[in-house]
Amino acid sequence: VEADPAHDWITPHKTEGNAMQIRPASIEDSAALARVQVDNYRADYAPFFPAGYTRQFTYEEQEGDWRGLLASAGEELVYVAESPAGEIMGYALSRPARELPRYDGELVSLHVRRSHRRRGIGRALVGAAAEGLRLRGCRSLMLWVLAENRPARAFYERLDGALLDAHKTTQGAAEVAYGWPAIQRLIDATRAGG
Repeated sequence: VEADPAHDWITPHKTEGNAMQIRPASIEDSAALARVQVDNYRADYAPFFPAGYTRQFTYEEQEGDWRGLLASAGEELVYVAESPAGEIMGYALSRPARELPRYDGELVSLHVRRSHRRRGIGRALVGAAAEGLRLRGCRSLMLWVLAENRPARAFYERLDGALLDAHKTTQGAAEVAYGWPAIQRLIDATRAGG
């Protein structure tokens, strides 16, 4: 990643006894990102989609997708949570928003390995994504989450996300949108803990 003010603020985090570093992803993280993504899709999303849908995602294909995304000079921001041992524990992918006109930033994807959940990693990654977008000029943030994914919805509600909209995915699953009209309010909520 070239010098970018959206990354200058990043520092190591300690949350609930879990030392980690939140940092911009690099192309060298592609295989680890693919493992987190595919493992989470298969474990977490299978109940919400038609049989076999999540099995179509392979480590190799997703690694190639991550390599392409991280090699491009696109508008996406990708942050990883890395353990002191170098393990990628989770990631957040954000970009300028494309779907709801009142929101100029979007959290596209947030995944934390099951073995590292409930330790503040998701909160730190959301904070990194929001801060990165804020430093690029975004004033608000929205995201889509599966309507039946109660743990994820509760997480965003604890961060004071407001329910905005609903739709069906192309696979037929219901999604709902959460939003923060003031991105700084979300950043503050991620720093507040709890």
